[in-house]
Amino acid sequence: MRHALRNLLVVITALIGVAAAQGVNIVLPDGATCTAVGPAVNVSVAGGQVSHFCDAGVALVGELLLVDDYGLVTRVAYDPNAAQTIYDDALVVLEVKGVTLANGATCLHAGEGATLAFEGERANFTCDDDGVLLGYFEASGADVYATRGAVTQGAAGLNVSGKEHVLVQTIDASNPITNVQWTLVSFGVDGTPAISDAPATLTITDGQAAGTTGCNRYFAGAAFGLDGAVGFGAAGSTMMFCEGAMEQEQRYLTTLSAAESYSITDDGQLVLSGAEGDLVFSR
Repeated sequence: MRHALRNLLVVITALIGVAAAQGVNIVLPDGATCTAVGPAVNVSVAGGQVSHFCDAGVALVGELLLVDDYGLVTRVAYDPNAAQTIYDDALVVLEVKGVTLANGATCLHAGEGATLAFEGERANFTCDDDGVLLGYFEASGADVYATRGAVTQGAAGLNVSGKEHVLVQTIDASNPITNVQWTLVSFGVDGTPAISDAPATLTITDGQAAGTTGCNRYFAGAAFGLDGAVGFGAAGSTMMFCEGAMEQEQRYLTTLSAAESYSITDDGQLVLSGAEGDLVFSR
């Protein structure tokens, strides 16, 4: 059912588009924070009603479409000095990793495995105020709500009480690999070690990957999908020559452009995987 609903997000958007604004703040997978403008603000970009402003020259237009704990938004990059000059627009799929409630409580996703269920409703998020969020989110006009309950220990075991609808202030769909500088450990199908005194680096911020190959600076677009999917655009770079580092540079950029998924190992290393092998990074 969850996979069918994920597919439904794409189908619905292709058929009817995205419209109308929401009032909840959103942290995108690339780590950018987008602040709701509120219903009193009437601004258009690329022919769409702005619902959130993110970084300079980046906005969300139309409504946040929610299905279970997945969402879909339209992200537009434009010239801040000429808003009708559009550089890029794309649909961004959100996996909600956590939320902040209007009362300040933070609630994190409980995972996909076995979790508690009360009266037929799964506790999908656990909160730092000893509460849980039951079921899924509900949109009402400009607001997003969740059902919160307090978990208590009774003679018959755990139970939930005091169920209430609470306002969601921020939806956090940020990715754990963004806003961190990663340093290359090894690369390629054979796990070639990075050059010890000139390792490549990777930082992903606001939809852009950047760093050094061990010689040149590079940059490329970065986009996240569901369930650990990631993709990088063709990289641009400076043009210096560095003795002994050019093979690493070529293989690194080739492997990066072919990466299709990411994972985090138990010891905190980042692994980007694709047809050209793996890139393994440490913090």
